[in-house]
Amino acid sequence: MKASPAAATDPVRLLHDAGLRVTPVRQGVLAILGKSKTPLDVPALLAQLPAQTDAVTVYRTLNTFTRKKMVHRVRGEERSWRYALGQASEGPEHQHPHFVCEQCGRVECLASAEVPTALAKAMKVDRGYAVHYTEVIVHGQCVRCR
Repeated sequence: MKASPAAATDPVRLLHDAGLRVTPVRQGVLAILGKSKTPLDVPALLAQLPAQTDAVTVYRTLNTFTRKKMVHRVRGEERSWRYALGQASEGPEHQHPHFVCEQCGRVECLASAEVPTALAKAMKVDRGYAVHYTEVIVHGQCVRCR
């Protein structure tokens, strides 16, 4: 039986499924990312968390979530990481491209697009490299900036 969309983004359930302790910061970060339509950077997350939230704790939380493959990250135009909830249907790594607006810096998951699984092979990456996944970032102007 497939989990409902609400269950798939329930912070407590996600933490339990990942074998992590449930803490207020972890719950808050997951709740914010679950509601966001675009990947967020740490300042955007901190702005939505309680005022006393420690930034170092948020960075550590995001590193843990990334390592556990609960979230994925993409580098934004200003060279800061942006984070979005992972999608279990995508397998161990997110296999969709991301769009970065060169004007406003907005980063979006292009979830309806797919990175071809043979992309690294088509690029003739030297056999000495162990490619785990391919990340595609598309740059340009978003709908709002055009």
